[in-house]
Amino acid sequence: MTKSIAKQAMEIATKHAFKWNIEVLDTEFVKEGSERFLRIYLYKPEGISIDDCEIVHRAIDEEIDMLDIKESYYLEVSSLGYDKNLRTDREFEIFNNTKVSVQLYKPMEKEKKFEGILIKRDQNTTVLKIENSEIIFENKDIAKITRVFE
Repeated sequence: MTKSIAKQAMEIATKHAFKWNIEVLDTEFVKEGSERFLRIYLYKPEGISIDDCEIVHRAIDEEIDMLDIKESYYLEVSSLGYDKNLRTDREFEIFNNTKVSVQLYKPMEKEKKFEGILIKRDQNTTVLKIENSEIIFENKDIAKITRVFE
């Protein structure tokens, strides 16, 4: 079985971004409307600049073009942004103890959206501190987790 486009892009971007002490946290190859996007999300503790995105984009562009991608697409290299769905273990590690929004597929206690401090994330559950309580969510019930801008 061949590797997915996103996984191949992750390997290529990681190899190059490392040279500038930049970490590749996630990649995705998605269709939005009639357009396809190959997105590469970068991170470094002091923040990602436009220059960082440009440097990585230029470094990977040729190699990404050599992937066997049948349809046309846009290559986007960016920082995470607050609206990005947190998915990887590394993202949860970095954003532990920060405020996040959890959106559920179906209501829990008549609510589908919760905001609180991310306390813990493992294979099965996500724990938020909301006011003075810790709420445990089953990961299978979570539609999206994003950071909250304050």
